Formats: sequence, C-alpha cells, structure tokens
Amino acid sequence: MHEFSLAQGLHNQLLDLARENKMAKVQMAEVCVGDNAGIVVESFVFGFNVLAEQNDVTQGMNLIVVKDQGSDLILLQVELDSGSD
Repeated sequence: MHEFSLAQGLHNQLLDLARENKMAKVQMAEVCVGDNAGIVVESFVFGFNVLAEQNDVTQGMNLIVVKDQGSDLILLQVELDSGSD
C-alpha cells in the first residue's frame, strides 16, 4: 500500500515546513492528485488523517485533495499558524 508511504512523506514535509517557519500548527494543506498517479485517494487520505491525528502540529488540520489529469502528487498550498493570538 504505497498510499501510506506517500501520506507519511506529506506529513513529514508539513512537519518540516512548520518547524522551519517556527509555526505551532498546520491548519490546512491542499494537494493535487493526478488521475494517472496510481494513487487510491481514499486510502491516501485515510492514512494521512491517521498520522495527522497523532501529532499536535497537524492534529485537526484540513487536507484538501483536488484532482487533475496529470500523473503527479503535488503540494499546492499550506496554511500555518503561529499559535499565538
């Protein structure tokens, strides 16, 4: 199930982005999954959500998946939060 490996890679990338930018939370990530990428989106999202809920930085975040006709998995945008009001 390579979807879980892809989900782990995305999760690690988001944690790295939050750490590098000294942010406390990832609020949202939008990814594009190509129809020809060979990814079962439901499995990918399930695996990602399991990982996200286990980490304070990503817990409760919103993962948005858009599709196109390509063959890639692309991180389009990320919304980070400093945690301070």
